[in-house]
Amino acid sequence: MNNKISSLFLIIFSLMITNVSSKEDGINIISNELNIDMDQRTSTFTGDVYANDENLKVWSDKMIIIMKTDKDEIKEILASGNVKIIRLSKGSEIYGDIANYFLEDEIIIVTGNVLVKENNNQVSGSKLTVDLKSSSSIMVGSDSNRVEAVIINN
Repeated sequence: MNNKISSLFLIIFSLMITNVSSKEDGINIISNELNIDMDQRTSTFTGDVYANDENLKVWSDKMIIIMKTDKDEIKEILASGNVKIIRLSKGSEIYGDIANYFLEDEIIIVTGNVLVKENNNQVSGSKLTVDLKSSSSIMVGSDSNRVEAVIINN
């Protein structure tokens, strides 16, 4: 029992001090409920979830933090339901049904009714892949949801 409490504290503490983009900064997550599964090494936040760090702000209905199996570091973050991401450095807003952030690769994949807004411009499609390292993005459409861009002269 004491070992489980120590492990629980360690996971919660590592969530507080581990950043989704850098080990030097922190991430703050607020939700209505938190469920921790020690065996699966996951923390599930549900209900009006809001997470932020110095680079990103994320809102969703549910957010799952997946820890690495060999270390107390975040491996992946999965946000689902009414996902909204604001990239603070770019001033862009990303909306979708599901967002998956792979921390080691610094890649965010957003799927389902994806919409990107930046400087009054909009791009929509079915799947967006953002490479934070190279600062590049790829939007993909589908038969029912082709890529559409609305570009405004600023």
